[in-house]
Amino acid sequence: MKKILFTMVIAMLFATAIYAEMKIVYIDSDKIMMQSNATVEAQTILMEERQKWEAEIMGMDAQLEELVRDYQASEFVLTEAGKKEAEDKINELGALRQQKVTEYFGENGKFFQKQNELLEPILTKLKNVIENISIDNSYSLVLDVASGGVLYGDTNLDITDEVLDAFNKAIE
Repeated sequence: MKKILFTMVIAMLFATAIYAEMKIVYIDSDKIMMQSNATVEAQTILMEERQKWEAEIMGMDAQLEELVRDYQASEFVLTEAGKKEAEDKINELGALRQQKVTEYFGENGKFFQKQNELLEPILTKLKNVIENISIDNSYSLVLDVASGGVLYGDTNLDITDEVLDAFNKAIE
């Protein structure tokens, strides 16, 4: 019993000593990503690409609507072969449209590829900035409020603005 009690006291003293030396801070990565110059620029580029792809798909939608209207207007005067040809055209364009949607916005589509291409260097740079600030200030642990792991944090421990400033300077 004495051994257990002694071990618990030593463990508590050891834990207290370690905790006293730890410097824990937090950041809000969502705020950094929304306000940093690099991500604003990347978002602009990504949205321009997206608008291009959406315009192409909307053009296909307009063509499809026109084909369907023409088909419906002349359906009663078309021969069976004419109907089949018109229906095949509509189905072919519909399939091509769906293929473009998947190509651009599907799971591994161009949109997500472009997003990853633009964000990867930004996230690497942000990670380096956080590491440098942590080393310079002897922080033991940096938590991220955006990940939901921090339920409360004293604002004196929030280094988001410091990281954002350093990140913007590092990107310039």
